[in-house]
Amino acid sequence: LQKEATPDESGRTQIFQVLEMTILSGSHQGETVEITYNGLGPTLRDVRFEVGERALIMITQRPDGQLFFAVADHVRLFPLAALALLFALVTVLVGRWQGFRALVGLGLSMALIGGFILPEILANRDPVLASIVGMAMLTAVTLYLIQGWNAIAHTALLGILASLAVTGAMAVAWTSLAHLTGFGSEETLYLQATGVTLNMRGLLLAGIIIGAAGVLDDVVLAQAVTAFELVAANPALHFRELYQRSMKIGNAHLASMVNTLVLAYASAALPLLILFTLYQEPWYLTINRELIAEEIVRTLVGSLGLMLAVPLTSAIASWAAPKLAGKESDPIEA
Repeated sequence: LQKEATPDESGRTQIFQVLEMTILSGSHQGETVEITYNGLGPTLRDVRFEVGERALIMITQRPDGQLFFAVADHVRLFPLAALALLFALVTVLVGRWQGFRALVGLGLSMALIGGFILPEILANRDPVLASIVGMAMLTAVTLYLIQGWNAIAHTALLGILASLAVTGAMAVAWTSLAHLTGFGSEETLYLQATGVTLNMRGLLLAGIIIGAAGVLDDVVLAQAVTAFELVAANPALHFRELYQRSMKIGNAHLASMVNTLVLAYASAALPLLILFTLYQEPWYLTINRELIAEEIVRTLVGSLGLMLAVPLTSAIASWAAPKLAGKESDPIEA
């Protein structure tokens, strides 16, 4: 094992190593090979390989038939698994039984996206319809799993379905008005290079709907619980007053949720934002680029869907709560 580390022009650490590695899996399992490795990163620790560490090895065959071995990356499976385990433990310790059911809901989310939405899109079915149906099924299952089979969950589900429909309609309208094709990111170009024929605009729309659904359930369930709790505290409340009181609470919750949604999208696009900050051109030309315009539409349509979910769910819950609250022995507990 040889090491040579030098800083490059930007101050990052560039390392050269000759690694002797034993292949642990695959058709070449058990073979020992010598690989030349050149790494570049912020610190020496981030790029170098120590004795006993594992690496992903890329094996290609040259035209002359000889095999070429190259280091593709560090193996990060252990820290990722440790972080996932910590997340699960904290969720269960803090949330107890509801935390466990939330983890089950998370697993169902991943299974539904991978087992239903993605196959539907790859089968060239309408991505918007697939994402709305998939998210409706997902929210229904997770709502009843976490909240239980009761009037609050039924009301929240109606609110989510209405909000998803409105969000989907707005996404279709604004992507069309803004002439967004869905080809604004590098990932879509890679998909095209694979030879897969997909509706890229539909893929963009599906992403907007799935992203909005991720925060809708929190707001919608909070509004449903609020209405039922207000009726439980004062059964004399009627629709108008109940709606007004629910909206006061919803508006306070809404401000933080919209900010959370915008920051989530901004964090994902941070390298892109920095790139366009350094790229000298008028701001109106920057935001007009499809790559940026997609993120703006994604953020604003998702935020609009979130904001409209509050009055929609408040109206549904304010109508349902006076009629169904008496049938709920404990509206909060599942």
